[in-house]
Amino acid sequence: MNKTNFVQTGGFPLNAERLEELEKAYSIFNAYGALAGDLTIISGCVTTGSNVSDGYVYISGELLPFKGAAATTTSNVIIVEQKINRPFENTEIKTVHTLRYATFGTAETSWPWSDFVRPMETKAMFSALQLKANKSIVDNILNRLQIAEDKLATIATGAEVNVQADMNETDVNSDAYVRNQPKVSQPFLHKGTHWVGDVGAHGPDTTFTIPIPDIGTSNYVVVGSLVSEGNVLTDNDVTWITKNTSSTSFQLSLREGAPGAQALEFRYVLIAL
Repeated sequence: MNKTNFVQTGGFPLNAERLEELEKAYSIFNAYGALAGDLTIISGCVTTGSNVSDGYVYISGELLPFKGAAATTTSNVIIVEQKINRPFENTEIKTVHTLRYATFGTAETSWPWSDFVRPMETKAMFSALQLKANKSIVDNILNRLQIAEDKLATIATGAEVNVQADMNETDVNSDAYVRNQPKVSQPFLHKGTHWVGDVGAHGPDTTFTIPIPDIGTSNYVVVGSLVSEGNVLTDNDVTWITKNTSSTSFQLSLREGAPGAQALEFRYVLIAL
């Protein structure tokens, strides 16, 4: 800021030039308003009911007093210039000072009162900055929300939450249809039963040829069981083996270990090797 040294001896040259220097010196205070920004309330201008109190505002690079008055939501702010005239030594009346202030009114140039804001106090800024979110964290949250929204957008309206899958469902448009089902082949080439009855009625060693549908191979094993249909004390005196497997039949050989009349059924499955 420019300075003027008034405290001097020898007759200080107080003239119009010195006074102009003073005006230039204090005009620098207008720059402080730029800290708050254009159309801001620097102080005062408190609204009580429909009345706004006196204060100070910053408009277009100039810090101005504000003269309060009644206001509405559509009120405009104008700048008023009031010229102060004084007589000179030569008796001429000239303007020596101009008062400038802001207030409510109508003029060619005006600003909506609703555009004026009260800035945050400087001492409160530090606390506010401490509460400011970290941009990278916020961006990460926004990205995750976007992913979630994109995923939700793919879910049809009214989609069922718990749909029971059905391996037998063949309609590919059904919710229960299971895609990419594993191909499970039939574990048995054939299964069946053969009535044996009383082994001893055919002799102590008996062989049956059991016909089967053509299964296309003789490379299989017969897994079976003799099932008692009579007296278990006589039915359990029998052993059996198989032989001569072919694609259309196999042989079942039985031996009676003790005399007695059996009532046996042979139940079997054929498993490919």
